Amino acid sequence: RHRMFVAKNAWAELRRHPWRTALMVIVSLLVTMWSVFGAAVMHEYHAAHGEGYEALKPQAVVRMTDTALSDRNGDDADWTKRYITWNEYNVLGAAAQAKQVQFDYSVVASVPVRSTDSFKAITTSATSGAGQNETGGDFTLTSFYNEAAVAANEYGSFKVVEGTKLNYQDVTARDVLISQELAKKNNLKVGSTITIGNPANAKTTYTFTVGGIYTYTSTPQGVQGDDAQFAKDNRNNVIYTSYYDFAASGLDTTEGSGWAVPDINIVFTLANPQAYEQFKSALKPDLPEGFAVSSPTITAYERSLEPLDQLANTTKIMLICLWGVGGALALLLTLLEVCPRREEIGYGLAVGVTKSRMAWQFMLEILLQTVVGVALGLLIGGWTANPLATQLAQGHTIAMHGGVLWNVTWIALLACLLLAIIAGVRVALFRTAQLAHSPYLNSADPTTKEQ
Repeated sequence: RHRMFVAKNAWAELRRHPWRTALMVIVSLLVTMWSVFGAAVMHEYHAAHGEGYEALKPQAVVRMTDTALSDRNGDDADWTKRYITWNEYNVLGAAAQAKQVQFDYSVVASVPVRSTDSFKAITTSATSGAGQNETGGDFTLTSFYNEAAVAANEYGSFKVVEGTKLNYQDVTARDVLISQELAKKNNLKVGSTITIGNPANAKTTYTFTVGGIYTYTSTPQGVQGDDAQFAKDNRNNVIYTSYYDFAASGLDTTEGSGWAVPDINIVFTLANPQAYEQFKSALKPDLPEGFAVSSPTITAYERSLEPLDQLANTTKIMLICLWGVGGALALLLTLLEVCPRREEIGYGLAVGVTKSRMAWQFMLEILLQTVVGVALGLLIGGWTANPLATQLAQGHTIAMHGGVLWNVTWIALLACLLLAIIAGVRVALFRTAQLAHSPYLNSADPTTKEQ
């Protein structure tokens, strides 16, 4: 009966002040809902920079620095003398092994190749008028040893939109991939044949079949498109093939000169980021001048996290403001609900209601409002945080974990309990001596004292 009495009185009090009750529910709901969103974002942020980063199996490449590349002249064949050679790669590999760094490796090799009467490159008003005898050709033929090498493509990731991917096992395939733009310019489709010329000898040509048509899905920093000075540097003029076809055409040679010298890019794969750092340190003393070790895997991963990092920084500020303002409003509403009720407390005590029952009633009033708001906030936040956060993170998937909801739930319930305790303390601090004191008694009036 006592519980029913307390619950009935608490409910009646809430109904007497519907706007204040509704405002407390709304504040609790909004604080909880956005806390769920913020907690999901911050959990993903820490996971991405923690176990997500540690789970990477980074690829490492030894390529020219931006400073060294700034001296490049695409119509000066002497530039190929600066390419890193197989012998130099052997030295670097031995240096890593001497430091007990284990790695797998793959190969990317490329050379410029000439356009022919039947197959023309994409050119613009910005393209140099230098002839193919000076540039080695208007295309770049890039070969991959396997799919792992594709992930380190310097021109960016791509997808095949027509036809099939390269076949790395069939040494007789003679297939290539060309860009959509190049296919459109030359009116080509899957199954068409193209003829390209040797960079050092225009009379030597190679015929390939268009096995697929690709389009890029990313743009690495520094990669050129239609603004390229030389046609061969426009990434839409890059022709992709397998390393087997590249070698079968005699283009993987150690005896070539000028632009016929292949640009070899060994792609090393390490077990984890720590191994990558050890690899960098091991190779540093033996690196050729103008070259540096970098990881396209780590670079791409860090770039993918930029929207998430920006969202996390904004979320931190949002949570501080949310908890500060929301907590202040909840406390204010709690005080507005319990502080002005001196007469009610006094009357209850006068008619025999104990302080504990009065305190429980006040606490229950606060709990009814805040717990309802928290429950609604958890429900709405749990359903909307994932898609909303993922959209704001620009594609970085943010998954809702049960641990995130539980953490928010317990913290929210503790906050509700704290507000309820504040309400209960209001009753506990009521002095029973006030029951015998008339509020109309003017202690400053001497005549009243005499009475």
